[in-house]
Amino acid sequence: TKSGVKMKILNSNQSVVIPEGLTGKVRSRKVTITGPRGTLVREFRHLAVDISMPKSNTIQVEKWFGKRKELAAVRTVCSHIENMIKGVTKGYLYKMRSVY
Repeated sequence: TKSGVKMKILNSNQSVVIPEGLTGKVRSRKVTITGPRGTLVREFRHLAVDISMPKSNTIQVEKWFGKRKELAAVRTVCSHIENMIKGVTKGYLYKMRSVY
């Protein structure tokens, strides 16, 4: 705004659905996804967001009273969790090229 006052959004949240065959666990901003290719664990303790599991197949990321930069963390965490889900189902392939 023109007066320099930053607005805070009351609540911003986003959910990630865990597909069948995978299990997810959340404990104090530490997310664990287990699937056919193994287990991935990631901590989000450096971000001030609430991560919970309202249902057994849904992870919800929530931020209360956030500014624009803080609200961006909600989608970032959801993207990381979606990538973890891809990792335990399809897997990752790293290619390295050498240039001399």
